[in-house]
Amino acid sequence: MSSYFSNDTDILIIDATFTADFIFGTIWINFCLVFVGSVANVINCVIFSKHGFKDTVNISLFALAVSDLCSLLPLVWHGLLVDPRFLGTNVDFIGAEVQFLSAGWPHTIFTKVTSWVTAFIMFERCLCIAIPLKVKTVLTTSRVKLCLVSIYVIVLAGVVPTYATHSIGWKFYPEYNRSLVGLKLTENSWEVTKISNVINNPLSSFSSFGLVLFCTVIITIQLNRKTKWREGTSTTGSGDKGSNSSKDRRAVKMVTVVSVIFLVSVTPSIIVVIVSVKEFEFTLTGKYRNLFYVAYSITFVLEALNSSVNILVYYNMNSRYRKTFKNMFYFNGTKTV
Repeated sequence: MSSYFSNDTDILIIDATFTADFIFGTIWINFCLVFVGSVANVINCVIFSKHGFKDTVNISLFALAVSDLCSLLPLVWHGLLVDPRFLGTNVDFIGAEVQFLSAGWPHTIFTKVTSWVTAFIMFERCLCIAIPLKVKTVLTTSRVKLCLVSIYVIVLAGVVPTYATHSIGWKFYPEYNRSLVGLKLTENSWEVTKISNVINNPLSSFSSFGLVLFCTVIITIQLNRKTKWREGTSTTGSGDKGSNSSKDRRAVKMVTVVSVIFLVSVTPSIIVVIVSVKEFEFTLTGKYRNLFYVAYSITFVLEALNSSVNILVYYNMNSRYRKTFKNMFYFNGTKTV
């Protein structure tokens, strides 16, 4: 364990044994979440494909399921690499370094895709409330597809500087007196990393989180207002002839629940990003690396949870999804009508 976790004792530095045991426990939780979440997101992709892509909501939720699935899968490899108890000691590589490019960054970058897709979904729902009569002409299926593809391309492009200045290869480790496969850096990696980290971490994380939070608040306020309006007009027999149809209202409520789950799950990672910006030693190799490992282990669990539970929201709040789900698995021995 000494090759991964510091045994230094100082304020805010967690004991190395506790760190190792804590990470080992969260790894097993992640393994379970990855299995459940992967199955759930494959089901989501199949169901939204069956529903077709003429509805912009289906397109966005399909894109969200894909990013959730892609963010979950690297966590298995990450768990195997960060804890020597899975691999043993007779390996020719430093797992904590190899996972940086092969597991850690893939998970992180697709988590950011999930954040921006969620932000786009909430922005789309805000437009449905703000300009209900024009939203269909503004957000056509082709434009929504273009926006979602652009999110994937732009976010994935943000990791290019990291992969251009970091690589996995053989290098000599004096403490082991031999060469092992680990993380290799170019001469300008530090300068490039400082810039790319600002874009990929604080800027991207805060922007997507802030947009989701803002849209969620706006939608919640508008939903409450419309609910009070419907209650006031129902007694006169006028009914709800407002701009939002019953289907649109259900869609708004569903994506709002999805966004709330997202906000709760991502808040700890936002706190970790803030600490990383404020404290230089709060890094993979810094003075507070044990605390860094524990903090990121917690955020990985919450991010995996966020990517795994949407199927429950869809099933309970979307009748069409529920019918398709039952048809797929032949509940009660017959297809539902």
